[in-house]
Amino acid sequence: MTKFVHLILVASLLAGCCSAQTSTFKVLPWNNHQAALSLTFDDSRAVHLDVVAPELNKRHLRATFFLIVSKTTRLEDWQKLQSQGQEIGNHSVTHEHAADLNKAGEELQVEDAKKFLDSNFKSDVTIFAYPYTEVSPGLLYWVKRYDFAARGGRGDGSLVYIKSDVQPDWYALPSQPSYTRYDAATYRSWIDKDISLKAWTILQIHGIGDASTGFEPIPSNTFIEFLDYVKSMEPRGLWVAPFGAVAAYFRAQKILETAPVQVANGEKKFTWQVPTPFPHGVVLKVAVEGSNHARLYQAGRELRRSKDSVYSVDFDSRELVVKGQL
Repeated sequence: MTKFVHLILVASLLAGCCSAQTSTFKVLPWNNHQAALSLTFDDSRAVHLDVVAPELNKRHLRATFFLIVSKTTRLEDWQKLQSQGQEIGNHSVTHEHAADLNKAGEELQVEDAKKFLDSNFKSDVTIFAYPYTEVSPGLLYWVKRYDFAARGGRGDGSLVYIKSDVQPDWYALPSQPSYTRYDAATYRSWIDKDISLKAWTILQIHGIGDASTGFEPIPSNTFIEFLDYVKSMEPRGLWVAPFGAVAAYFRAQKILETAPVQVANGEKKFTWQVPTPFPHGVVLKVAVEGSNHARLYQAGRELRRSKDSVYSVDFDSRELVVKGQL
């Protein structure tokens, strides 16, 4: 009986040493916010420069602008928009239907657009939005080669609120399109639902104002009222951030949550690989659960907790060491 008890105790200790990452620390979803919202604007429209960007900047909001290379004029204005903290994304060279592209065309639409954007915006553009939200195997191949995340369409509509506990398709992240017929109350209800579900939703927007500004334009007064409501929800825990910023945090979270652990000398060392391509500088907010005695290290440097007991973990480091009682 004594030998049997001894074996049980040893097995329990081994199980404790090799326990899942979730028993030691938790990555806080949505950059430690209740929910996330990404505003995306398509098609390189002048109204985005003349109306949208000034209204966003006035409210200190950041969004994503998916550019069609062949329709991108006023390049200096777009570069200025990027310098103001707005995000630039790839929306192809000429915005063709997927069914109309041959193999060479699929490559050109993704790769040539990226080369133009990288060169003119002095950055590595690694997000894509499918024209007409249409995906083909060929397009998907090239998007996976050059991008870490891509915006898709609404689909059946059941997944447009992406919860933090799911593993999404990074190359077909769902979005909600805006339509002229929707009033401000409709958009407010989307934001309210997003917060109530503690989820991430992505809005796909084209024109603003009259019909000449793009597909299904949002009436100007509706758009202003909507932006005011978005801004008012930030104190309620809404993280309003560009598509690429939220996707990078979310994907890094999923990788860290499943990182393998090595246990030795009273330490737990979590290691992971960074996808290629992937943005640099992603920082995850992490909280240790169930202990005030754990100490976290990266690159030999101890991490310090914030006033609300949250650690900032550098995803580029590819490792996290946890010492002490957990």
